[in-house]
Amino acid sequence: MKVVIANFSEPIRKTLDFRAYWAAHVMPQRRARQSLFEQKPDWGFHIYSIGVYLLDKGLADEVEFWDYSEERSTAYHPNGILRVLFLNEDDIRSYVERYGYPDLFINHGGCGRAILECLAGHCFRVHVPALRSGRDHEGNFGAECYLVDSEEYLDERAMMYIPVVNTAKIHPISCEKSRDFIYLAACYSGKRHDLLLNAVRGTELTGHLHPVDGSKLDLTDTNITTTNWNESHVVDLLRTSRMAVYPGDKTSSPAAMWECVAAGLPIVVNENIKGGKQLVVPGITGEFASENNFLAVIRHVLGNLKDYKPREYFTENWDTVSVIERYLSFFRKMGWGY
Repeated sequence: MKVVIANFSEPIRKTLDFRAYWAAHVMPQRRARQSLFEQKPDWGFHIYSIGVYLLDKGLADEVEFWDYSEERSTAYHPNGILRVLFLNEDDIRSYVERYGYPDLFINHGGCGRAILECLAGHCFRVHVPALRSGRDHEGNFGAECYLVDSEEYLDERAMMYIPVVNTAKIHPISCEKSRDFIYLAACYSGKRHDLLLNAVRGTELTGHLHPVDGSKLDLTDTNITTTNWNESHVVDLLRTSRMAVYPGDKTSSPAAMWECVAAGLPIVVNENIKGGKQLVVPGITGEFASENNFLAVIRHVLGNLKDYKPREYFTENWDTVSVIERYLSFFRKMGWGY
């Protein structure tokens, strides 16, 4: 069985002799690979996890990850997934002419719509719309089944999307806490760093932002530190924080939010977040907050940390393997023949 997982950026609009390129292409040599829980808990675990699990179980012979890039390449990730970078949709069409169609295609995000259509009738397609844009606002279409971030999009061919977390590597430990809160999100408008900074400005609360360039933010009169990509280990930041926050509104079920709860941190989440609200179980895993009461809710959680049970609830409901198995069971129910 061949599995392809995609998380496409925007395609590169170039016209070349794609068939000639792939006709002359030579695949890289396979190498020893890491199993599901041997992987580092860094970006991509939630994307790759189903494929790695199927390799571990011997159910998949090949797993690939597809994306667009200015530079085409094929290279194996340490987990055994072949990362294939294309220019655009025509490039992919030439690739599958040479190497064949997948049996299972899982697409994350709206930039893969053209490839979902291209693969119609050739494989079992799963669409994970994430933060919806364009035609995805109209509902679920263009695939055999759907993993959705919000209950409003649930139908007979959809189930709720849960980002898979490496619970073997992300877990609480007893150690000294360095700060009140952690916020794990790159800095752009939908992540609402401004909301958080305005809420805690002029207070004694301590926090850390990652991965961000602190020089791009107004940290005046705050006790907030920052690190950028590769300057800190996320697991260490989680373990040395008392709680987590997620002030983003135009974002949908980010994996980092789920990792915080898996690490045993109660979380305060913007009530207007587009997806992933099932993570917040008030009084157990965290609380929702508005822009106006974000500070008050942070203080409430910090004052009642012992009452929250985020890790216990997470492992009971969203353990790594159980989430993957639920997905596979759902795919089979929807007609996937493996």
